[in-house]
Amino acid sequence: MEYHHGDRVRILGKPEWGPGFIQGTSRNGKVRVRFLGVGRKTLDLHHAKLMKVVWRDPEWLKQRAQNVWEKNQQARFN
Repeated sequence: MEYHHGDRVRILGKPEWGPGFIQGTSRNGKVRVRFLGVGRKTLDLHHAKLMKVVWRDPEWLKQRAQNVWEKNQQARFN
């Protein structure tokens, strides 16, 4: 399965990690994921079983993107 930047995923077997967001694109069978519960992880797709999560609320996604953009802008000027 292909994973692309921004895809929302969960890792089977680690529900405590919570949902994650793909950071970049998959390369050489590996992908970086930022999980809400444990932060950024680099996963080997030959061993990690990821499940894509479908967005249910596009308004939440829009607000989240706006919040991240504002946070990045503040960090650039501080």
